[in-house]
Amino acid sequence: MPREIFVGIDVSQEKLDVHVLPEETSFTCTTDAKSIDGLVKRLQKRTPFVIVMEATGGLEAALVAELGAAGLPVAVVNPRQVRDFARGIGKLSKTDSIDAYVLARFAHTTRPEPKALATEEEMLLKELVRRRRQLVDLRASEKNRLHRARSKPIQQSILSVIQALDEQIGRIDNDLDDMTKNSPLWREKEDLLKSFPGVGSVTARTLVASLPELGHAPRGQIASLAGLAPRNKDSGKMRGRRRITGGRADVRSTLYMVALTAAKHNSTIRQFYERLIQAGKPTKVALTACMRKVLVILNAMVKSNRPYEQHFA
Repeated sequence: MPREIFVGIDVSQEKLDVHVLPEETSFTCTTDAKSIDGLVKRLQKRTPFVIVMEATGGLEAALVAELGAAGLPVAVVNPRQVRDFARGIGKLSKTDSIDAYVLARFAHTTRPEPKALATEEEMLLKELVRRRRQLVDLRASEKNRLHRARSKPIQQSILSVIQALDEQIGRIDNDLDDMTKNSPLWREKEDLLKSFPGVGSVTARTLVASLPELGHAPRGQIASLAGLAPRNKDSGKMRGRRRITGGRADVRSTLYMVALTAAKHNSTIRQFYERLIQAGKPTKVALTACMRKVLVILNAMVKSNRPYEQHFA
């Protein structure tokens, strides 16, 4: 019986550190096209069970696409999980080669499920949504600076930047509109999500781009992916406070705004929120529970391909 091969790759701007288990092979290559092509061929000969990389904010995207296009199984994992795993196996030092080894050990121990390669359109949609959020955050920062500015020249400078950001956001919104109109599947999913009171176009597009598992994963898993599954912290007889952690921050912040609106204007969520408050739950805890409930409802809507109705609650 052939041995199962697990590969960890630490991605940086100029080089890739690779570690292969169980043969304990380590090597480094650059990130130019020729080197990556050589890496792909080298890994294809080993037929790995899974290749694991950390999500690095986009640096890994090109390599994931190359490996996926070559038919290699790739999993992009949460860096926090990997850091916790490294501490668990006593790897407290951090270098690129050590990180590659830890990723290979993580792959061997946890066996993360490889994800299907996103299409070019899906990758573009995700990048547009991410870029829009970056520009909106920049605009909010500039507006805060405008409130503090006293001199006219500084105010005019800030206003000109805000205007430029407005134009950029408008262009991205137009691109997103065009992409949605040209894709019946995306348009149908967006319209479905928007039937929930409090979900608009921006929220729907963020969920479509950043949470493609929506409608396909069970409720517990979808909550975990968004970082809305409470984690136990118990030891012996001690029962620690449950906390949410990890998950996809952009999805969570989007659901927070939906929950704020739904707690006021959606009768089902409002009653749920008021019941928690009356039971003595802190506002933050009650809103987090509303976020999870909203997500579970949206997941059921997409899974059943039916617009929002009261019975989904």
